[in-house]
Amino acid sequence: MNFGDTNFIGVANADTYNSFVDEDWELDNLLQHFGNEMKQGHILVFQMTEEGIEHSWRVDVRVGREEIAQKCYRRAVGYIEVTENQLYLVDYDCLTMAAQFEDEEVPDENCSKYKIDIENGFYKVEIAQYYNVDKDEYVGMRETDILMNFIKVSEIEPIAESVFWCTY
Repeated sequence: MNFGDTNFIGVANADTYNSFVDEDWELDNLLQHFGNEMKQGHILVFQMTEEGIEHSWRVDVRVGREEIAQKCYRRAVGYIEVTENQLYLVDYDCLTMAAQFEDEEVPDENCSKYKIDIENGFYKVEIAQYYNVDKDEYVGMRETDILMNFIKVSEIEPIAESVFWCTY
């Protein structure tokens, strides 16, 4: 995936994610907005670097029943609802433009290329990050930077209340 600003990336339900925050949003407001939308199962957002390093992430998406067993740099678990048989991988540029301007949409033109076709329903999403971009090193596998594993469940557990791995 060739992203714009990759300090934060996410996976979003374009049908349910309420993207607009304010024309003059502050980072604290945006992060709180992400957290609120994550609790509702509309989006999952991840801070990918502490050093501001941009990277074209290799993302492997799987839909299955088995949990991720490989060793990795770090992992997270969240929940998302699929309503239109699709989700989108999104970058910080896409998220911030839509947060600032009501006429901007998620996904934007760049991120619309990163559509995930997936059956409607609720999903537990396991995210394993193998590549630590800040240290330029892999932990576990080298074939992908990030693995997103979608496991269908009967309901969402609102366990994610803030951006994963966020240092702000």
